[in-house]
Amino acid sequence: MASVRFLLFLSLISVSAALQQNMQVSLGADITLQCQITTDEIISVLKWSRPDLNTDGYVYFYRNKRSYENYQHPSFHGRVKLRDPEMKDGDVSLILNNVMFNDTGIYECHVAVRNPVRSKRGHTEISHFINLTVTGEVHEHMFKNHVMEREDADGNTEVEQVKAQTILIVFGVVIAVIALAAAVGLLVLLPKRNKKQHLTSY
Repeated sequence: MASVRFLLFLSLISVSAALQQNMQVSLGADITLQCQITTDEIISVLKWSRPDLNTDGYVYFYRNKRSYENYQHPSFHGRVKLRDPEMKDGDVSLILNNVMFNDTGIYECHVAVRNPVRSKRGHTEISHFINLTVTGEVHEHMFKNHVMEREDADGNTEVEQVKAQTILIVFGVVIAVIALAAAVGLLVLLPKRNKKQHLTSY
């Protein structure tokens, strides 16, 4: 009897381990949260959630052949989608884009299915858990985007500096031309004025 209980305990451990998967992802990367069911069953409800958040809202919610974004948690708006929108072959895996540190946690893939062979009332619920850890390593595409933004910013700064220098040069040239014209005018007018004064004295 004791040996039977021990074997049952070991089987429960193996089942629970199979239902949870550990995954790691770099900050800013995209990741696919895997979840698969048997192909001979019809999906009536699909719920991706974060039980550890203790807040309202799902990561992704599907029911009656359509998704409901109004049931979605705000932090996942525009960042999640099904890998296969038609869920062919029972693939209900979810793609999470631009992973952030706050995305670290436990994800539950909960599927309610019904077997077309059984009665319409018969249905089965399946849950699969993923423990996701976001590491501090910046993903390559995120680093490239940062470098490109920095280069664009530096380029704009240099353009502004060139524009400012050009304006200063033009302004200096204009001042020099005005000063030169004034000096030439004085050189022309002064001899004429002196000659006129000399004739007047006679």
